[in-house]
Amino acid sequence: MFHSPVLLKEVLDFLALKPGAVVVDGTLGSGGHAIEILQRIGTNGKLIAIDQDAAAIERCKRRFQDSPNFLFYQENFKNLGIILRTLNISKVNAVILDVGFSSDQIQDPERGFSFEKPGPLDMRMDKRSELTARDLVNDLSKEELEKIFWEYGEERRAARIAETILRERLIRPIETTDQLAEVVSKSFSGKFPVKKGSRPHWMKRHPATRVFQALRIAVNDELGVLKEGLPEIWRYVGSKGRLAVITFHSLEDRIVKWQFRGWAEAGEGKLVNKKPLQPTRDEMKVNPRSRSAKLRVIEKL
Repeated sequence: MFHSPVLLKEVLDFLALKPGAVVVDGTLGSGGHAIEILQRIGTNGKLIAIDQDAAAIERCKRRFQDSPNFLFYQENFKNLGIILRTLNISKVNAVILDVGFSSDQIQDPERGFSFEKPGPLDMRMDKRSELTARDLVNDLSKEELEKIFWEYGEERRAARIAETILRERLIRPIETTDQLAEVVSKSFSGKFPVKKGSRPHWMKRHPATRVFQALRIAVNDELGVLKEGLPEIWRYVGSKGRLAVITFHSLEDRIVKWQFRGWAEAGEGKLVNKKPLQPTRDEMKVNPRSRSAKLRVIEKL
């Protein structure tokens, strides 16, 4: 099953793709953006697809097996230069990054991204990496956990949650998603249900939501990768080429905003949209995951 790509029409409009263009999809996922990009660049174009998740690469290889101009790489987008050098490509016409995790990842309980279903406390986007969320939860100090929850999850109860985790892991290791969600719930007054749709109407999100976000960011070094990856990608965007980035929370958007603004002020680029584009109400109804998405686009001068 393939899921609706976020802000698809806006991405295609702002990238302004032409037949024969060389395009990079740095976060392939299920290929929702890619299938539309292929139609616009035609058989003379080239789409270089990158994803650190081997499962995403394999799904899309099967889906696009009849597209010879579609090239796949299991890699992190921050290493775009390595890929382009192997292809003898010095410049590309457009790059799209959708830096949220995919619906396929969150719906697979074995990946450990969500507390909706029990699964191992993993959260690795690249299974070749050694560090898991289980390692962080069971090995880090109270101060280290508190810092992760506060800085990456903007969780106001970071200290209390960290204290509860340390107390609970003395009894037994915290190894599954539902176990962690239950432990986090104990940090709040009263207990909250884990099952989707059963939480009190006044509770906008389960209390573990920000903790899971923070751990996922830490495990995959998502903010570090974005900070490092944007300048690397920008080196390979050709004149009049465009870079589009979709973010899903304020920490990511802040990095993109200031990096784009820096390039614009230095005369290297022009902001295509000065304010981030967000999904319409209609898109949010069809695809609730899109509700926090923001799209920023910059053109190389």
